[in-house]
Amino acid sequence: MRLSFCTLVFTLLCIQCTSIAKRQEYEDSLRAYKKANLEKAIEYLPTEERKGFIAVLERAHLGFLKGGTDYKPLERIAEESKERLRFSATRSLKSFFYMETEEGYYASEAEIIYLHILLGLYYVRVGDYNKGKIQARYAGNLLSGEWSAEGQFDDPTLRLLLASLWLSTGSVEEAKVDFRKASQLKPQSAALRAMANEKYTQEGEFILIFGGPGAEPEMDPSAHLNFIRGLRNLKFRQTGKQSQLTLTDGQGKTALVLEKDTLGWYERHLIRDNEISELIQDSKYFQLVSASALKEGTKGTVKVTGAILAGTAIVALGAGVVYGGVEVQSSELSALGVGIMIYGFKLGAEWIETSYDDARRNIRKDLDISDEYRYVRFFPEYVWMGKSKLALNDPKLIMNQESLPYTLSPAMGKVKVRFGFFPDNQRP
Repeated sequence: MRLSFCTLVFTLLCIQCTSIAKRQEYEDSLRAYKKANLEKAIEYLPTEERKGFIAVLERAHLGFLKGGTDYKPLERIAEESKERLRFSATRSLKSFFYMETEEGYYASEAEIIYLHILLGLYYVRVGDYNKGKIQARYAGNLLSGEWSAEGQFDDPTLRLLLASLWLSTGSVEEAKVDFRKASQLKPQSAALRAMANEKYTQEGEFILIFGGPGAEPEMDPSAHLNFIRGLRNLKFRQTGKQSQLTLTDGQGKTALVLEKDTLGWYERHLIRDNEISELIQDSKYFQLVSASALKEGTKGTVKVTGAILAGTAIVALGAGVVYGGVEVQSSELSALGVGIMIYGFKLGAEWIETSYDDARRNIRKDLDISDEYRYVRFFPEYVWMGKSKLALNDPKLIMNQESLPYTLSPAMGKVKVRFGFFPDNQRP
């Protein structure tokens, strides 16, 4: 009896550990995040998948912005990523790499690269510069993508983050390489070109502020005409205000330049996710389409039949009134009967159209998988960057002469780098 009870408890624990966090489980955490309350954002994180890739990277990202130093779970995931990293090629995406986790999640390129950059920054924060350089070198190799020249994934924001890691390790020339690469990927940015030619010394600071409340997926059934794949298509929506920020200190003001955006991370995530699990997901989705269509078809048939019967009854009533008017030779009564018949036809048609509209809305609701789409939340929508020639003593962020909730971590590294976060989802 005791053995059976223990087995039941173990089974329930396994089910709990392998459950998937949906959008609603993130509501409290995201609410705190949008107020720059990182401590509460971490406290309210979903407990599902707590040891999985998504949960570990989200917690490590928020913890780093809060100024934390606990990198051990992230280090474990980083080592696993090297063993589980897979490379693939498809007709539409050409080539890509991904990591299949134990909990069945396919980590994307941007997530994997950022994981190693973040781990490197954690190493620098605790003073282990050599390990920081190792992570920077590994992330750079993934971004360079010599194995996939035709379809490699590269991104100016990731290059900017990698450059900040190189700076913090004291590797100025390596940082300039990534600044230049970011500039090549985004040639319209004068600020990136300037950063590639700046002089970086131990007396100054490089500032990088993460901005925006984070992108959220939503259904986009209009993207494709293919019924099965089209309805399953998603798009990411960004809501950050892209405000102009200024960093102030006792020594004066430091201009911050907005560099946007990271939407490419999410778009690539969607394409890559479809490529990896195309057949499996389409098979499951077809079952969902069929079930939803059958349910709404049955309901719609009942509603349409009812609308027809109701309309017919009203038309019959009108015909009876017309007949009565003819019998008593009353033109007014006959006209009233004709009016009732016309009303019956119109009302029946409106009810039928409403039934079809209801069915379409219900099917769309059934097939909307955006609440269950799995990805790493809390990533920035864009960043602000700036450079101070002198070390900052008491820096503050302001927008339009007003102060809004934000966080700024202490400067770190051989060449000082300071990170911060501004939700940028409200006006002063």
